[in-house]
Amino acid sequence: MGAPASRASRSPKRLIAGGLAALTATGSLVTFATMAQAGTPPAGPGNIEIFNKRSMVALEGYTAQAGQEATVEVLRGGATIGIGVGTLDATGFLEFNHPGGECWIGVTPTIKPGDEVRVSFSGEAFTDSAITASPTVTEVVGSGFTATGNLPTDPENRVRGTGTVTITGTYDPADPWFDPARFNIETVNPENDDDKTPPGEDPGLSDNRAMGISLVPDAEHPNGEPGLWEATATADPATRTIVGTYTLFTKADYDRVLEGDHVFAAWMAGEEPALGLTQNEFEEIPGPGMGGCPPSPDGQVPTAPTTAQLSSATGSTSVEVAWETPAQPADGSPVTGYRVAAIGGAHAEQETAERTGGTSVSLDGLEAGATYEITIEAYNGRWSAAQSLGTVVVGSGTGGTTTPPGGGTDPGPDPATAPGAPAGLAATSASLDSADVSWTATAGATGYTVTATSADTAAAVPAPVTIAAPATTATLTGLTSGATYTVSVAASNANGEGPASTATVSTLRAVAPAAFNLTRVVPGHESIAAEWTAAAPGNPASPVSGYDLVATPADGQAPVTVAATGTTGTVSGLRNKVEYTLTVVAKSGTTTTRGTVPATVDNTVTPTDVVTVTRAQFRADRREYKISGTAQDSTANRVHIRLGDVAGSGTTIQLNVPVAADGTWTVDLRNGPTLPTSNRINVTSDSGARTVALMTRTR
Repeated sequence: MGAPASRASRSPKRLIAGGLAALTATGSLVTFATMAQAGTPPAGPGNIEIFNKRSMVALEGYTAQAGQEATVEVLRGGATIGIGVGTLDATGFLEFNHPGGECWIGVTPTIKPGDEVRVSFSGEAFTDSAITASPTVTEVVGSGFTATGNLPTDPENRVRGTGTVTITGTYDPADPWFDPARFNIETVNPENDDDKTPPGEDPGLSDNRAMGISLVPDAEHPNGEPGLWEATATADPATRTIVGTYTLFTKADYDRVLEGDHVFAAWMAGEEPALGLTQNEFEEIPGPGMGGCPPSPDGQVPTAPTTAQLSSATGSTSVEVAWETPAQPADGSPVTGYRVAAIGGAHAEQETAERTGGTSVSLDGLEAGATYEITIEAYNGRWSAAQSLGTVVVGSGTGGTTTPPGGGTDPGPDPATAPGAPAGLAATSASLDSADVSWTATAGATGYTVTATSADTAAAVPAPVTIAAPATTATLTGLTSGATYTVSVAASNANGEGPASTATVSTLRAVAPAAFNLTRVVPGHESIAAEWTAAAPGNPASPVSGYDLVATPADGQAPVTVAATGTTGTVSGLRNKVEYTLTVVAKSGTTTTRGTVPATVDNTVTPTDVVTVTRAQFRADRREYKISGTAQDSTANRVHIRLGDVAGSGTTIQLNVPVAADGTWTVDLRNGPTLPTSNRINVTSDSGARTVALMTRTR
């Protein structure tokens, strides 16, 4: 699926940089430092919010389209599975399947991860779309609360102690629209607010209606509040799980977090300023959310067949009917049975009917020579309306009259013989070791045998697969990557196995990821941060499993490698003043592709110390200098202060000033050199840092 379309009037696109949780080569979790604000996507002109468990979609912020008619479609694999139409209000807001909003038309779609929600407007020539994110809450568990005793200042009704609430869920590490830096876990409970606490009850320590946890916290948006509540969150691609844990210190906070609403909120990754927010709400009930709206697919009546093979042997008093199960609405309940009826005879209202769980039936006890209309109803827990399959003259022979809608069908096979070869056989493979096989239902068949052979002697050959009718699909597993197979399907019944149909299929070979670009390299203190474009899979069977960032020093020592799953990362533990060349490698299993370095990007950089001046004062009558500051490198590091604004030159104020263990340094000097009229000093460090500061005259 391609990237969502965006209107021409959107603000310029930019990469969203952020840290992420990833697995190292040893399997342990690593959290990289953030390069931009995490957890809060930048503002945009319009947003599509998808509440997938509730089948709800909300449009907000489309003020430029206020008053226009909006059409919202839910698509899966390019096919529309839900559609709704409504008018945006004056603020550019519209919602579907929520009280006060619009209903979906015909069916309330079951929105699943990977589904696309697309919106178009009556007065605009553009569409916006968002992809439903994969994170899904699966469990909320409380540890129980252990009381430990109160403080003297606590109210009498407070119960202090410790308890944890853990929210667990799943996600797809290969989801191209999931960005750990744009994901939050939230617990929402209006009672967890001081203003909402009834008189006499403990308000707890937290005053937060919504308590969020980020996979990538930063200084502005940390996880928890010191002394009030704590929180952690991790994403593990190896187990495909996300886990967020709240630690609460009062019984009131613990109860309210456990009893609140628990949500996974994922902003769609990519370059859009703000488009696409999926909120998966654990406590919500799936399906229609307002009275009068259409049911979900599993509440819809089935689609009945419209054509069938009708036959009546010469001189018989029965009609043989065989049909195929038609495609059903997406996510609809499967068809489990049919009712087939023959209506006609000497009295037009005469009806003979049979029920079956298969796709063929014999209607017996009819009048020879009489004409009957054949009807069928499908059942999936609900009955469909009766559908006419056409008419047939009883006892007319295998070439008798059959006139179903669409021009008629050929008579079916003799029910006393083995079935014929299945028609419509197709075999496809989008994997390294399996193939999907499908065919058209064969009249009279009670089962099918699917086999695979290969002329390649090194290719693994799976055991035959037996499929019971009415199923007409099978999956062959355990195949060899890159091998070509001949697939055969033969239908059978109580009279034996009929002739086979064949098709060929080749499994895919593992292919390295497609080319991608390194877009930014930024050196820091003992570290290098990088951004790159996402690598596309080499083929559908070779998804990109992650990236390696490799920092190679120019002095010949061993490179430093870290793993990443997104498109940003940081290599730490480097040596200042040593030149490194940074490369990014995309991985798909054991195949790899090295990222291209455009001419505009310099990937050979040198980590350096960072020096700041926090105080710079000069007293003229005593030529006294009082200067202090910080350095990030505190290991055997020194700073050197000179006059002027050219780093490393000028009259010496003081050299070899040691940097303390906490990173601070101080100069307190009398009878120093005369301060120049520019009032400028420059500071350098042994670790390669440079800065210039302005002196302040105190007298």
